[in-house]
Amino acid sequence: MSKRNIYFRSAALAGAAFLVCAPAHASWLDTDFYCRVYGCVVAHDGFTFEVYDVYDFSTGRAVAPGSKLVRWRTNPIIGLGAVTPVITGTRTEGPQAAPLRDETALVGIDRNGDGTIDVLPGGNTADGFIDASNTLNPFLISYSTDLVSSDTSAQRSFYLSSRTPFTLSARIFAVSSSGEFTPQHYANIGFQYQVTTSGTDDGMEFGAQAKRGGGLYRPIGTANDLGDLIGAPMQIMEFRQDIRQKDSASLPAQSVRFDYVYGFKNYDLSMGAGLLSYRIEFDFYRQ
Repeated sequence: MSKRNIYFRSAALAGAAFLVCAPAHASWLDTDFYCRVYGCVVAHDGFTFEVYDVYDFSTGRAVAPGSKLVRWRTNPIIGLGAVTPVITGTRTEGPQAAPLRDETALVGIDRNGDGTIDVLPGGNTADGFIDASNTLNPFLISYSTDLVSSDTSAQRSFYLSSRTPFTLSARIFAVSSSGEFTPQHYANIGFQYQVTTSGTDDGMEFGAQAKRGGGLYRPIGTANDLGDLIGAPMQIMEFRQDIRQKDSASLPAQSVRFDYVYGFKNYDLSMGAGLLSYRIEFDFYRQ
């Protein structure tokens, strides 16, 4: 099996850890033979990264167009920790076990049945919970009146760089359900996604040396909710050119951020109460 000869060093810059290699003016995206000649995709969270190759080391040839890229499992850096989604706008790891105590949603009264809050509780607390310290002003009750939540969504992200066009796929695996929730409720959990081409998250600047422009990162497929992602992987976004624009010693500078949001659509108490656990898996395919 062929092996890369890549040399890594760590550099501290503005409190953020970057993985770079000699020479100092270029990252290994530019100096690595297999990434440069065949192409590769890199996923990272600002701390650790994983490489997905167009070149298949086990067969000695490139993967066919439309086939899944091969994760390079011999990279010594990968062993330091897996890439995990972060809370959008930060580099804080997204919760792996839900719900956490600080993940709450504002609850109020929907008077006309449109799924949005018309009357909010008042009183001594504004934590989203209706309790003994809250009060409600008088309002008329009808068959359409219900308790609803204003927002149950979670925003998650990870960073991507590449030296090849590719498509991103997604699918979910049901883990467990309890109470009144069943796997059929996955169709009630909305799923939206986009690419942010540049920004600063917790002091880490990304996108300065990434390609930007309309149509480069294009949503495809028809994934509107998690129910659409059950079964075979669905290709959801097309990256039509290399993300990396030019040499840079910083991997984040050559990266864009993939953002996705999921949560109950217009949840109200008529849907019941319970627990849904699931895992979202993303993968990369050669164009």
